[in-house]
Amino acid sequence: MSERPSVAIVGGGFGGVGAAVMLKREGYEDVTVFEKGERVGGVWHHNTYPGAACDIPSHLYEFSFAPNRWSRRYAPQAEIQAYIEGVARRFGVFDRVRTGIEVKSAAWDEGRCKWVLETSAGPHEADLLITACGQLSVPTVPPIDGLESFEGPAFHTAEWRHDVDLSGKRVAVVGSGCSAIQVVPAIQPQVAQLDVYQRSPGWTLPKMDFEYSQRARALFRRFPVLHRLDRASVFAFQEFAAAALTSKRWLLPMLRAVGRRQINSVISDPELRRKVTPSDEFGCKRIMLTDEWYPTLTEPNVELVAERIEAVTPSGIRDATGAERPADAIVLATGFASHDFVAPMEITGRGGLTLTEEWGEVARAYLGLSVPGFPNMFLLYGPNTNGGSGSVVNTLECGIGHVLAALREMERGRSRQIEVRREAAEDFDRELRAALAETVWHSGCTNWYVDENGNDPSNWPWVWSTYKRRTERLAPGAYELTGAEAPVASGTLG
Repeated sequence: MSERPSVAIVGGGFGGVGAAVMLKREGYEDVTVFEKGERVGGVWHHNTYPGAACDIPSHLYEFSFAPNRWSRRYAPQAEIQAYIEGVARRFGVFDRVRTGIEVKSAAWDEGRCKWVLETSAGPHEADLLITACGQLSVPTVPPIDGLESFEGPAFHTAEWRHDVDLSGKRVAVVGSGCSAIQVVPAIQPQVAQLDVYQRSPGWTLPKMDFEYSQRARALFRRFPVLHRLDRASVFAFQEFAAAALTSKRWLLPMLRAVGRRQINSVISDPELRRKVTPSDEFGCKRIMLTDEWYPTLTEPNVELVAERIEAVTPSGIRDATGAERPADAIVLATGFASHDFVAPMEITGRGGLTLTEEWGEVARAYLGLSVPGFPNMFLLYGPNTNGGSGSVVNTLECGIGHVLAALREMERGRSRQIEVRREAAEDFDRELRAALAETVWHSGCTNWYVDENGNDPSNWPWVWSTYKRRTERLAPGAYELTGAEAPVASGTLG
């Protein structure tokens, strides 16, 4: 290509901001980020519920090129939000982000090798499309009978009502997953009564969170190698966990013993202990890190309800036994539509084929990044790039590196478009599905990774160093480059 391609990025969270920065560092100037929210930050902008924090140690939950001086071992929401905004400012891409603008659709123009975006602010064209929508951006509200009839405030944790004062109120929290184990301990001291409705318990591990002392911060600042060493040690533990959940499941009993001890050391009441002890294999559901969940459940103003919710009434919640508990407010800690990836945006590729049609029953992408029939398009945090361990920020950085490798090959071949070969995508998908079948996530529990048909469009079934190795360059034969000159066989790519 005679000129460097223009790039449109959908989403202004870690993926969108990171892509804009890494593209700029490689000399790409014509980059536009569309963010439907009023600020960058993505999930960390929208999730402002009490207690919201990361469950990956801070030194790994950051870009390798932008180490931060964190206040705690596990960063709270506001600090992560400030970090993303700080990265955008520090690397000079803030002016490339157009906030308050939603991308409604994107269509590939074959004749001109352009992506044509329809946005809430009008049309936009770009040579390359990067989606950075995230897997946890669309809140899920379960179809509970009578929820609309409730006379008090009812809201999702991702849409927290800061105008609602819960002090002295009777509050019902629906859910006992990753959001609930943070919000329940945070609000318990201020409410009169807290009823937690649990569908099924999940395994936990101690979080061991703490505030960094002034001395520790000074040491990290003075000796950056200590920051890097801590980051490496955290990555090593995440790799250990990834191996245990995937190819080395014989390691799981060791982790399960730690989880069981955490329960038994805090909860003496046999009935409550029974309710919170999972029967699933350790790691089949998302492992939760917490130091406060079990102590909070033993407080006198907290009741854990393990019976199924039958209906919401105007004044409370009735469970399957017929017992009704009054509530002044309902908090839905019920997760996200994690398998939609780019929804509600509609993407149309070659020949008028939509991404929804291409995916059919389950979303698939080569390395979670590329889809055949959709040239010059890359997905960040796409299908099968999640995991039961590991840092999404690290994964995103690997994916962006793959996009940059693709752009370098386009320039080297003076090509206008790059597209993953269908054979390569299908070979990878077969390899992926075979590996997934052996992981703990397919051991029989109900989790948000696996859909009702047994498909897993979410998780990476290997360790994360494998993802880094496979994304850092284009594999021979994986992509085809076409455009200004004769097609370039990607088998020549290194």
